[in-house]
Formats: sequence, structure tokens, C-alpha cells
Amino acid sequence: MKAKNDKVVIREMEFDDLPSVFHLGESLFVAAKSPVLYRTWDEYEIMERFISDKEFCIVATIDKKIVGFAIGTIIEKARAAWSYGYLSWIGIDKKYQSKGIGRTMVNRLTRKFIEQGARMMMLDTATDNTAAIRFFKKKGFHNVEQHVYLSKSLVEEPHYKNLKKKGEI
Repeated sequence: MKAKNDKVVIREMEFDDLPSVFHLGESLFVAAKSPVLYRTWDEYEIMERFISDKEFCIVATIDKKIVGFAIGTIIEKARAAWSYGYLSWIGIDKKYQSKGIGRTMVNRLTRKFIEQGARMMMLDTATDNTAAIRFFKKKGFHNVEQHVYLSKSLVEEPHYKNLKKKGEI
């Protein structure tokens, strides 16, 4: 696979990759376009996934520069016959999108999930992210369901105001 005449390398994420992955995610998951992803994308999320599921954290590099990442996990439920591969995060630098990098990373994670006994793979995306939905449908995902995300500002709650008044927040 070529991109700008350079070879794309897909490999397991390493500890030293975490800052680059975080900053790439920050550039992709912006409040104006992806408010839910923007709110949930932080360094602790990446670190937790990396520590608990390192084998499902991969990066795409070109000349040792990270241009994409995919982060997943295995979900095992008590008393369930199946385990599930869950693609938590995927991001490709905008300059390298539509070059097969996302497809290659999803294929790699799919194989890793199968090797760990997963019988189903799941992910979620915003209902208005038509490019992602189209991409994942091409990869064989189906049963598109809409989710409702609700949020509430806590700064108007009496408890918040009391703590703020006391200088505890």
C-alpha cells in the first residue's frame, strides 16, 4: 500500500506512541463535528485501553510518523456464550484518508479479535457520520441502530453551586 510514495506500516501501538495518538485524535474529534467523541476523547481513555488491551491498540505509520490508529477491546459478559470485539476508536490523519489505511487497520483488528475468540465485532459512530457508516457497511457491518446521547450541565445544580460558593470546586 502506498501513500505519497511511502510505505504504510501497521503495527502494535507502543508506549511512546501515546502522545502522537492523543494529538491526532484531538485534531480529528473536534467539538463542532463530533461533540460526543470530543467529550470522551482524553489521555486517560487511551492510557486505560493501552494498559488493559495493548494487543488491540494499533497504529499506522509512514516514515515512522503516526498517521492513523485503531483501539479496541474484547467484551466478555458473564453467562454469555460469545465474546465481542469492540472497536472503540479509529482515526486517520485527514491527509491520508481514503488510501486504504482504515480498511487495513479494521482487517488487522478483526483478525486479532477472532484469534482471541470473539464471534462478533461491534462499534459505534454518530448517526450523521455518513462517511463512517458507509465505510463500515462496506466492511460488512450491518444492523445500524441509532443511539440517543443526552447531556446535562451540572453548573446549575444546587450542590454544584454550594461547593463552588465554598471554594471546593
